[in-house]
Amino acid sequence: MRAVGGSAARSSAGEMARFRLEVGAGMLASIFSAVCIVLLNKSLFVSHHFNFPVTLTGWHMCFTAATLWSACKLGVFDFKKMPLGANIAFSLLDSVTMGFQNLSLGNNSVSFYQMCKLLVAPCTVVVQRMFFGEKLPSPAVSMALLLLLGGIGAATVSDVQLNPLGAFFGVASTMCVCFVTVLTNTMQKTHELTSFQMLLNVAPVEGIMLLVIGPVWDYWVVGATAYRDYQWSVPAARTVLGTCALAVGVNGATFFLLGKTSPVSYQVMGHLKTVLVLGGGFLLFDTDASLNNIVGVGMAFMGCLIYAFVKDREMRRALQQQEDRVAVGDGVK
Repeated sequence: MRAVGGSAARSSAGEMARFRLEVGAGMLASIFSAVCIVLLNKSLFVSHHFNFPVTLTGWHMCFTAATLWSACKLGVFDFKKMPLGANIAFSLLDSVTMGFQNLSLGNNSVSFYQMCKLLVAPCTVVVQRMFFGEKLPSPAVSMALLLLLGGIGAATVSDVQLNPLGAFFGVASTMCVCFVTVLTNTMQKTHELTSFQMLLNVAPVEGIMLLVIGPVWDYWVVGATAYRDYQWSVPAARTVLGTCALAVGVNGATFFLLGKTSPVSYQVMGHLKTVLVLGGGFLLFDTDASLNNIVGVGMAFMGCLIYAFVKDREMRRALQQQEDRVAVGDGVK
């Protein structure tokens, strides 16, 4: 019986170590690809005057689909078909979400836009509870989230300006992001798909939707389209290809982390990236920082550490309870 229990303990410890390694690698890939694509997109929009973000997102999804299809053909992973209705519904919701995010950014102050991003984590908790029957976070996790979100808010939100249309787009964007985040996690489990299998299913559908919507949307916003009005150059084309390549990493890491962890944990990782970017700017580039900025970044970073510690402890406790149940079952036999 002790041999069986010891084997189960070693197995659980191995699973825990593997989980930490996979999530850590996913976080590094997510941080690297997200920071790089932001910088490259900024170069594309500012230096090359490419002002067609929705069309660009469609190219990103098509490039992601082509890359994953090639990897599938090379035997990196097996293809598994997702139900067509679920695929179309998810892809449509995700495409609409991208549209609302752009509208929210365009019709709100940066502070209100950032505040909407902060509301995603608590709203995700509510959505999971109301629509998917998930348990509410423990008091320790809730306190860590409160510390994290309060810190990010202190560091980034100031002088919030409201207008009715912008507020509508902000609320719509927040709710859509919550549902997309939760569905990315639950659909992988429901349809027994890996992160790359699900992404390969939805990427071409979203790409086609955005290729159709993109020119119309961009023309409505800027009065021009990438296909008809943009004056292409070799450097601009290279930059577009670079953003498409990085988008594969961003999309892959997003689906991977949402499949491995939880929607709320994924939001915490997103805020950790914000903390690292802000803190790095203060330390490395002499970015102007007020007392609120410094205290806020410190609070947020402490919230991230506490959240990680509490979730790790809860996971180890759950594994221990599972081992105890296995040991009791073996003892009964």
